[in-house]
Amino acid sequence: MNPQTRHNLLDKLRIGPWLILAIITTLVVSFLYPHQLGVLLWSLTKLCWGAYLGYWIDRSIFPYARPDGFNPDRDPKERTLWELLMLRRALIIAAALLALGLGV
Repeated sequence: MNPQTRHNLLDKLRIGPWLILAIITTLVVSFLYPHQLGVLLWSLTKLCWGAYLGYWIDRSIFPYARPDGFNPDRDPKERTLWELLMLRRALIIAAALLALGLGV
């Protein structure tokens, strides 16, 4: 396995411990409190929708100021702009997650 392939594999697995922890805690909840699995599923569904809607809200409000339209390696000014665009998108997605997570 060449170093680049190994790096790509490790990059894809970097979230692995969190996934394993989520699976373990879900199994614990299902064993101790099986009646709570519906609540867990409903909460996960709302969070997934919040992330999806937040992304598309950002894209629809700012169709011409998307982060993928800028090359941060080309110009230092563009790097700052790219960072601000990414921060804007993260804030909009976080707001949508909070709205659906704290809502009904």
